[in-house]
Formats: sequence, structure tokens, C-alpha cells
Amino acid sequence: MADRALVLGSGGHAGGAWQVGMLAGLAAAGVDLAGADTVIGTSAGAVVGARLAAGEHPEELHRRQSRAAGTEAGGTESAAPEEAGPQARITPGAALGFLRAQLGRRTPEAVARRLGRMALRASTSSEEEVLEAIAALLPVREWPDALRVTAVDAHTGALGAFHCGSGADLLRAVAASCAMPGLWPPVALRGRWWIDGGVRSTTNADLARGHRRVVVLAPLPRAFGPGPRAERLAARLRAEGTEVALLVPDAAARRELGRNPLDTSRRAACARAGRAQAAVHARAVAGLWHG
Repeated sequence: MADRALVLGSGGHAGGAWQVGMLAGLAAAGVDLAGADTVIGTSAGAVVGARLAAGEHPEELHRRQSRAAGTEAGGTESAAPEEAGPQARITPGAALGFLRAQLGRRTPEAVARRLGRMALRASTSSEEEVLEAIAALLPVREWPDALRVTAVDAHTGALGAFHCGSGADLLRAVAASCAMPGLWPPVALRGRWWIDGGVRSTTNADLARGHRRVVVLAPLPRAFGPGPRAERLAARLRAEGTEVALLVPDAAARRELGRNPLDTSRRAACARAGRAQAAVHARAVAGLWHG
């Protein structure tokens, strides 16, 4: 059995910033989760996970998030250029498409197939634009050995987990994991089209099976549609003998996350909220991680 796994879930710009704050706060308390044998990233968690697994220290990640909202001349707020990320807005049409995808579907794969068809038809920004935006967030191009990145096949609804031995390009794998249907285009990878790994599960924590100790950071613990919730996946791991710490935003962090996880202006506040929350969990996580 492998030893330690870190699972980083989906959550848009705001949720990714909360994860960065949690990682930095835990590291400051002596619990550096960057030492995980396996890092599993979904959507926003894929971006954070790639940078962490590539050697970027949690404190540096937090510093970047904390200055994500800068003030330009004239007093207007703007994101730091290197941290801006792909811009998108949840349109009424996209929201309706997500609701329709759930009607009469009892499995995550069935919902994912419906969303995949929606994504392939949608008029969004180009794949090239998304790749360029993700590249600005991803200052590495070589696969870290520990990293696993999730995405969902737009045609079959099947979950894919890409890694250094899968023959997949890192930039495309991370972009595919972030490709929210109806907002960003599917991404071509290994002859298939892929969409956001979060449409199957917001954490895909079951991929950590076989590890002794697992920490899950879940900005959005509830699943979309019939997909398994973070709590359910954590329970499955525990039933198989794995020690699991499932960390979700507390009330203060939820207020900062707001209702639109794609709002880039909330990242600095979400990072600070995550760091503050980490102090509450540091002792328990240390006992699991170093036990």
C-alpha cells in the first residue's frame, strides 16, 4: 500500500485560492502536504496540484494569490497578469444546460455524456485561448512524478486520470481538467475530447485508493447531480482501512467563496480565509500526515 496522497478538488478561482490558503497555513504550522507521494488534482485543484507537485512552495502560492487583486491607477481593481486565469461567466444558457443534463440521469457517466454533447456544441472561447490562459498559470511543462490530473471523456462520460506515464501533455491535461462545459471548450488530448473532471466528482478522491493516509481539500464538497459527494468517497476510503482527513470551507470561508466560484476578484480574500482556517485543523492533520 502506498503511503500519503493529497487530493485537491474543483472550485473555480475562488476554491483554488482557498486551497492555496489552506496549504500555506498548514505548512506554516509544520504540515507541508507538498511531500505527498501522490497529488490528485481536479479542475482548479489540477492547477494548484501541478504547481505544488512541481516544487512551488505553498507560501509562494499563497503570496501570489494574496496579491491577485491589485490596484491600478484610478483606483480600479485588476488581477495580476500572470495570475489572471481564463475568464468566464456562468450564463443562463449554461446554467440551464447543467440542469437539463441531470434530468432522468441516474449515473455520473450519463450526466457527463449529456454535458459533453453540450460542450461540443457550445460557442465559447477557442481552445487556443484557454491553453494560453492555463499556460500563464502553469510555469512548468514537465510532468511531476506524483501528479495525477482528472478529466472526463466528452463522448463516453468516462473518467480519465493523466500522469507522467500516460503520454499526455501536461498543459493540455490541466486545461482539460478545467474545461467546464458551456463555458470553456473541450480540450483535445490523445485523440479524444475532454471536459472538466469535476462533472464526475468535485474531488475524485476514490483515485487515492491504496494509500494509507489521505488529505482531501474540497472547496465544493457536494457533487454535481448523481456524482459521489466528497463525504461518500472519504467514507469508502476509510472502510478500506485508509486514514482520511476531509477539509471543507468553514462558515467564514464560505462567505468569501460566495456564489460564483469563477469570480477572480475574490481570490485574495479566499486565500486569507483558507489560511486562517488551516490553524484550526493543523493539529489533527499533523497527527494523520506524520503518524
